[in-house]
Amino acid sequence: MIIKNEHIKEAERLLINGNEFDSSERVPFIKNLNTCDLLAVPGSGKTTALQAKLYCLSKQLPFEDGSGILVLSHTNAAVEGIEKNLKSHCPNLFEYPNFIGTLQSFVNSFLANPSCEEIFGSYISINDNDIYENEVKKFYYSLKWSRRGVEPKNLINKLYGIVNAGQKVEFNEGCNKVIDFLRRFDYRYEDRKLKYNNRTILKFDSKNQNYYIRVEDWKKGLLSKGLLNYYDSYNLGNLYVDNHPEISNILQKRFKYVFIDEVQDLEKYQIDIIDKIFYEGESLSTIQRIGDINQSIFNSGKKVKVKADWEPRKQMYINGSNRLTPEIANVVNYFTLDRQQDDNGDPRFIVNGLRQLDNEIKSHIILFNDQTVGRLEGKFKDLIRNYTLQETKEGKKYGFKIIGWNARWDDNEDHDGKLRLENIFESYKKEANGKNETFDSLSKYMQLFDHDKNTLEAARKTILNSLIHILRLDSKTIQKRIRGNDVIRYYSKSEMIKSIQDEKNECDYDLFKNKLFTWSFDLAAKRNYEEVYNNIKVFVLSEFKEWFGLEISPKTIDFLGNQFDQLVQVDNTNSGQNNDDSLKVDIGTIHSAKGQTHCATMYIETSYYTYETEKARIKEALKREEHNFNLNSTFQKRGKEAMKMMYVGFSRPTHLLCFAAFKENVQNELEDLSNAGWEIIDLTIIE
Repeated sequence: MIIKNEHIKEAERLLINGNEFDSSERVPFIKNLNTCDLLAVPGSGKTTALQAKLYCLSKQLPFEDGSGILVLSHTNAAVEGIEKNLKSHCPNLFEYPNFIGTLQSFVNSFLANPSCEEIFGSYISINDNDIYENEVKKFYYSLKWSRRGVEPKNLINKLYGIVNAGQKVEFNEGCNKVIDFLRRFDYRYEDRKLKYNNRTILKFDSKNQNYYIRVEDWKKGLLSKGLLNYYDSYNLGNLYVDNHPEISNILQKRFKYVFIDEVQDLEKYQIDIIDKIFYEGESLSTIQRIGDINQSIFNSGKKVKVKADWEPRKQMYINGSNRLTPEIANVVNYFTLDRQQDDNGDPRFIVNGLRQLDNEIKSHIILFNDQTVGRLEGKFKDLIRNYTLQETKEGKKYGFKIIGWNARWDDNEDHDGKLRLENIFESYKKEANGKNETFDSLSKYMQLFDHDKNTLEAARKTILNSLIHILRLDSKTIQKRIRGNDVIRYYSKSEMIKSIQDEKNECDYDLFKNKLFTWSFDLAAKRNYEEVYNNIKVFVLSEFKEWFGLEISPKTIDFLGNQFDQLVQVDNTNSGQNNDDSLKVDIGTIHSAKGQTHCATMYIETSYYTYETEKARIKEALKREEHNFNLNSTFQKRGKEAMKMMYVGFSRPTHLLCFAAFKENVQNELEDLSNAGWEIIDLTIIE
């Protein structure tokens, strides 16, 4: 099969406004239909190049052998982007035998779902880490500690001892490790083992058999209800492939081409299951993986994996960035951790800025101290206005953002006056930036849903999610008949609505339907959060309680709350500190900014062990001195983490990059920084 030039021209017209894909990097990738990995720099349009390839392939569907195309990404947002750009132009790409979705949805649909039904008698009902964590804590806090010296030990004592064996930990830290074990242990169903961090914690064939059985019974109870965490899906998926090896050949015959976008965000167990199906042996499929290995920062907030689990093979490169100017790209280059050196030691991964401005804008370092940290946002806005960036098309399209590595301090952390985003911006609340669907209070459900959608859908969804959350808190389940077996599981949204619709349950469906519409409208259009909260609370304690026979447990009472808890909203339209200011600046973490483009970005250093400019090699990178990471010390690891975060943060803007640094950390390097091309602004000098 050959990608035709005429189809590339059509893709250029549809995807890049009739401009041309360059013949040196993008066109060779679009035309390549062999197994390979594409490593592309920030702002290179790698996803657009992939979409162009998909468009060209769609023009040759259906393939002669009846096979199709599999496109996987890490997030729903990436999948939605593909649908938005291509579905109207090539609808056949979104029909059988093709599949476009997240890796999680693929594994669930083709592997984990049939595996769960085959082994535990239930299809997947709930696949959500937050909901699963509630079950973990419910189980953990139901366990009773035995007194010192009592034998045999109670389960919680035994778990504490085994999980923390050989480690010096405080009691609370040890308890948290037990909870973490329950949250993510690897259940080896066939071998009857529980593994954690590659170590067997409990197994059936041992003196601890009784303890193993208790944990296994709890785990099997969840699986038999179809309640899984994300990792369970991959365990079950691997089991299915092992028990039915023919499935690999079946999937290879169905999917001739397999594309995985943003592969740097995948973890080893996710990468391995795709390779197991489509790469190992004499595969019938072509598999191409696309990403930026230097952007492998993970969504756990603080955790940064220095070395990505993705190991590139048969590499192609796109080094030209359409987003970045040469001035910004020159900065970003010095924070590139993995340069993909060739056999001669020369880098193959180089960030080249292709954007040309009418007037060059230097990157800025803004110096501050504890007394002047409150002036950072104002100075950022001054620079935006000085360069009239608010009038540019990029300013109007992408806006402006302040970002930092760390947002909030944990309750048990002693920050000793050091700064994170919550200390700098009083209005900042990290939780409000998310798109979570599960929260620990009704007040949060009413306020922290996805406000980006301008329909009633997100409001309706959060209301329904809050109601099934209440059913779970009261341990309400539903019995279903699946393939001749009676299966007990928690309610899904559709099952809850169906139960209300069922006349034999004596529920008033019309009443519920009218209430749901009114609440959704009042949330989405009127933002009457407190009023809807109060109305739903009354409904839960009256009609809803009666319909589902709720006991209203203490956990449910705590979830409902005594009164509405007003939360500060931070969104893309109004998140600056000065609400009367017409120039709006969004505030968020680097994790939240990953994948975004801004017209101007201010990166503020925050404390994670130490500030960025106190970590190894960061000052050298800022001064644009070559780095060579050969050390393996903890301090060196912190420096590498900071390099990756700054690489991602610094590569967001199209026009202006600002880095806000504590003056005392860089005051001895100011001349070198100036010589390296930084424009330096000192807020600590009284004007």
